[in-house]
Amino acid sequence: MISFFRKFRQKLLTQNRVTRYLIYALGEIFLVVIGILIALQINNWNESRKDRAFELEMLSEINRELLSEIEDKQVALNIFNRAERSLNELLKMRIDDEYSRDSLEQHLNNLGSIGLFFPYSDGAYEALKSGGFDKIQNEKLRNDLIRLYSYNFKLVSIYVNELARPEMIEKFELFYQIFPQKLTPGPEGVIIESLDYSNFEEVIHTDEFMELIKLGNNVVSSVKPRLIGIIRQMNEVQSLIEIEKLN
Repeated sequence: MISFFRKFRQKLLTQNRVTRYLIYALGEIFLVVIGILIALQINNWNESRKDRAFELEMLSEINRELLSEIEDKQVALNIFNRAERSLNELLKMRIDDEYSRDSLEQHLNNLGSIGLFFPYSDGAYEALKSGGFDKIQNEKLRNDLIRLYSYNFKLVSIYVNELARPEMIEKFELFYQIFPQKLTPGPEGVIIESLDYSNFEEVIHTDEFMELIKLGNNVVSSVKPRLIGIIRQMNEVQSLIEIEKLN
């Protein structure tokens, strides 16, 4: 084919047909340009297809991580909700000696369980960051992902793990000071460790018990709103991912 075009050009030049040669040359250049543009378009299409495949893969991985994180943080929020209700019940018992002591042990257990370490998984997000955020076509989803992982997760983690933790530890220490540990024989000679709440009526009106209530309230009132906020943000991002995967 190349040999044919070369011979054709030479024939035109030999016959001194300059005009026709120029037209032919322009046509040949045009064909070359069209070929290049087609090749570029095919290459761009292939790159776009690869980028989309990478985007969907990363979004699927992030989606799985978020679903696990939402479940984990919802469990923590449920613990705080129960503790909040129990704190109110214990405060009523302190104020009114005739207030029902039903479920007293459960309320005290809920108070004792208030505590949280805030880890989070970001492996898929880091992989996406390495591959380039520009792969995420949806601008809102891209910005929300960055905001959630690069800012909000870190802020809540710092607050819970560093700022709120001292009060959590103080609450635990005071709780175990007020209610001594007891050992109870279990089946097959197993010793069961638990706390002895038999002195509740003696300690309920002490300053130490009131301090315990205050510490519990401080932890719940400061951490619970942050849990609610981060769960809401995770749900919003997870919903955007589900929609994007369907497009």
